Amino acid sequence: MPKNKPPATRNNQPKPVPQQQQTIQSSQQWSGPLPPPAALDQFNQIIPNGAERIMRMVEQEQAHRIEYESSALKATIRDTLRGHWIGAAISLAAIGGCIYSVYIHAHPAVSVALVSVPIASIIHAILKSKSTK
Repeated sequence: MPKNKPPATRNNQPKPVPQQQQTIQSSQQWSGPLPPPAALDQFNQIIPNGAERIMRMVEQEQAHRIEYESSALKATIRDTLRGHWIGAAISLAAIGGCIYSVYIHAHPAVSVALVSVPIASIIHAILKSKSTK
């Protein structure tokens, strides 16, 4: 019985076996402002003073962030204080109007309406502050 032979080509040579190629790809990533020390060393090899430049950039970004948050906090405090002053002025004007309406013997509903403005504002402020906490 004849043995199975590999198929032959024109020159009686076996067919070439297809070769497989593998490609390996790697990537690195990090979170936060600084890369790991090994990456900093690689940056130094590629760019002169690369690690120093990255550190300077991180320090500048941190200083900017601190300044931004500080100015935002100061603006919030100013806005809150301004709101308190405006609310106090409106309340005093309403109470003054109430006293004047009593003095000129206006209808009692006018005095009640004028007093209800600051009371309603105070109740609203208290309820709003409790809901945001």
